[in-house]
This record gives sequence, structure tokens and C-alpha cells, in this order.
Amino acid sequence: MGVGRWFVVWRLRLELLVFLCRFVIVRTLGRWVPSLKRLFSSLFPDVRVSCAPTEVAKGRRGASGSSRVEQCHVDGGVELERGRSGVGVWYAYGHRLNYAASASGRSMDNNAVEMCAVYAALSRHDGEAPLELRSDSRWVCKALERLTSGNVVGMRVNAVTIGAAFVLSQRTGGTIIQKVRAHVGGNHTDNARADQLAAVGMRSTEEPSFVPDASDKDGFFHLVRALWRADVVRALTERFIVRSPATGNGCIDGTGSSEERRKAHTDVSRNVKKMDGVKELVRPKPLNNDFSITDVLALDCEMVGVGDGGLESILAQVCVLNEHGNTVYTSYSRAYRAVTDYRTQVSGISQRHVDESAPEFHKVRCTVAELIKGRVVVGHALENDFKALQLHHPREDVRDTAVWRPLLRPPRFLKPRRLRHLARDFVSLKIQCGDSHDPAEDALAALYIYRRFKDEWEGQIAASEQGKRKPQRDV
Repeated sequence: MGVGRWFVVWRLRLELLVFLCRFVIVRTLGRWVPSLKRLFSSLFPDVRVSCAPTEVAKGRRGASGSSRVEQCHVDGGVELERGRSGVGVWYAYGHRLNYAASASGRSMDNNAVEMCAVYAALSRHDGEAPLELRSDSRWVCKALERLTSGNVVGMRVNAVTIGAAFVLSQRTGGTIIQKVRAHVGGNHTDNARADQLAAVGMRSTEEPSFVPDASDKDGFFHLVRALWRADVVRALTERFIVRSPATGNGCIDGTGSSEERRKAHTDVSRNVKKMDGVKELVRPKPLNNDFSITDVLALDCEMVGVGDGGLESILAQVCVLNEHGNTVYTSYSRAYRAVTDYRTQVSGISQRHVDESAPEFHKVRCTVAELIKGRVVVGHALENDFKALQLHHPREDVRDTAVWRPLLRPPRFLKPRRLRHLARDFVSLKIQCGDSHDPAEDALAALYIYRRFKDEWEGQIAASEQGKRKPQRDV
């Protein structure tokens, strides 16, 4: 190590020691000398912490008011039964600072792991650039609120919490720390992306060596040893004295080293939004004249009622489209039970469609089963269609517009919306305009919706699968 680098490293260690001494003095004497609290809080002139779980608009100005804020979401995850934990930092799709790593060697306490994620974000972001950091942990926000306000009398902390406070004191670009509600809005939200990265981190072999110890020991000498560790000081020196730029590790940013990771994390950062500026709705139509059997098929069925009051359903008609919107199979199905309600006003089915002239149910069922085997099936409320067909299709190969959370009914995203409303709002189509449903038209509308959100939908599924798989080490 050169003399210059040795000097800056020990300069930072001295600043850490001074900061820690100030904290201990205020925690011990602040009850009797209130001015000490004000002096300590003056170390954070450009920091604002909010523990109220509110939504903050994108593009707001930083605490310093000088430039626009760059937002990042952080999260930590712990699996006690498997003895692993992980941290995730999410900015946006393709952002160079997206980050995920294991935190198992740091802590298995959920609050401490959340603080590790905060520290990872703060210590890797440019200290001169404004930042709005969002966390769903009230404990983290409350701890940082007490530290930055000087209200630390009797406060018990660990090294990673003190480290996060020190980094905040070094930042000059303005920092906002905002509490957000957890698990609201579905898996397509930025907060959910951070949670997915934490899940990836839990299964990773990479440890954030620049993060201090997160154990609950807060003795003065223990804190000094943890904060003076060579890799911790080296990382802080690079960021706040040398000003070297940080980079992410390739998680959900499209720059990973493996083709599998790049494919898994396509653009999934955009929220589902309605079509804007569309004045006239049109009927759906196929995209071209290709009638080949594709890897993606759209399915819709019509049923008739059997049993007492016609409450039970059996198959009456099925239609399968390819990914270009062209029909590759359609058929009526012979009723194998006495029909008590043809539901003609809704289904358009009458007795002549399901009588002896129609193909037998088991033949229709076998044909559809062979068609969709090993392929992705798109539709609306597919659970009812598969039940009528008496088929089971792998969950990972189903794309149901009635259950994908971003398409559920806002604001709580718990109940499905009608297909005609989804078609109207998201792909500017009008369907079900007659007296009855057309299964080909309904399947085509579902296909249009899927094609519009394909990147987000497939990226979300792939990111979830990436989080479930154990990483393979490079040979």
C-alpha cells in the first residue's frame, strides 16, 4: 500500500472513531445536556427520514433541493429454517447498482438484515448524488430517524446501524429515507423487486464483505473492531474519498454473466398502465395468416349446465388459437350428461350443438391435451376451462389474465376483472358485443393482453424462479 493510500485509510478510520465517540457521549450524557443532541443531529444536515408509510412521487427534489432524486428500494430476507439470509437493492431495470448478496454471515435477525441492505445501498451510491431510499422496515426507519435527530439516549445499536449513520453523515448530495408499505401493489412494484433480489441473495454464495458485523453487540470496542475491519474501511475509502464508482452484480439488470440470468431478468420494472389517448375501440383480429402450432396457445371454452338447476358445468365448445391469433383447433363437444341449462344467452350454445352429431367429449379432450402439452396456455379464468376439459396443466405454463395480480381490480388487487374490461382498458378492444360470447374472440382478447405485458409477465416469473434456484458455481 502506498503512503497516500495508507494515509486516506487511516484518515477514514479516525473519522469513524470520532463519530463513534460522539455517539457514545450523546447516548450517555444527552439526557442531562440537550445541546449534545443538537450537535450530533447537525452531522446530518441533508438527511430526512420519514417513518410514515406514504407514497412519494418519482422525480421529487432531494433534501438539498439541488437536483432530482434517484430512488432505490431495499429489502432483506431471512429463512431461519434453512439458516440463510439475503439483501437486495433495486433501482430500476438495467441500473448499474442493482445488487443482491447473501447476508448469512452477517446476521439471521430480520431487522439487522434489513439494515444491512440499507448500508449496502448507502455505501455504494455516489455520496454527491441525491438519493431517496425506500424501505418497508419500520424498525430501520425508526432507528435512522433517532440517529439523525440526535435522540439516541439509551439507544442500543449494532455496528451496521452505526455504519449506516456514519455514511449518512458523509453524504453531501441529500438523502431521503422513506418508509413504504410492504407487499402492496403486486409483484410488479419496485418494492417487490427488492424483495425478489433479497430472495436471490439468500441463495447466493456471495457475501457483502464491505458490510460491518450486524450482531446485536454494541460495546464500544466491539463497534470499533467491526467498523475498522479492512474491507469495510477500504470500501468506504473508495466511495467517499477516492470517489470510485460502484457497480452491481448482475441481478435483474440484464447484464449478468450467464445467458440464463439475462433471459430471466428482462424488463420487469414498468407497472401495468391503461392505454392512453385511444378514442375508438376495435374488434380483435389475428395478427397474420400463420396457422402453425406455436409454443404459446390461447384457450377458451363455453359450457352448458347440468344437474339440479343447471349449476354444474360440462364442456360444450372449445377453441384454441396460436400466438398469432389464428384458430388451430375448434370443436363442439357432445354432452355426456343430461343438459338442464344451455345458457344460450351467454354461451350461444343450443341443443343442436351438443347432440349426437357433435364429437365425443373424450376425443375433444384428448385432442386439446395433445395440443397444449409442453406449451404455454393463455386465457381468462383458465381454471374453469381446465375443469370443463378435465385436464391439469402445469402452473408454470399457465398465463391467466384473471389471476395475474397487476391485472386484478385496484386498489387492493384481490379480485379479478372482467375480460371485456381488461380488453377495453389495456389493449383498446371491444368484445362480447353480441348476445353471446365467442370463445375465439375471448381467447384472442386474452392473447392480446398477454402479448402487451409479455416482458413484465415472463420477467416476473423468471425472476421468481431465479430466486428459488440455488446458484451454480462457475466451473
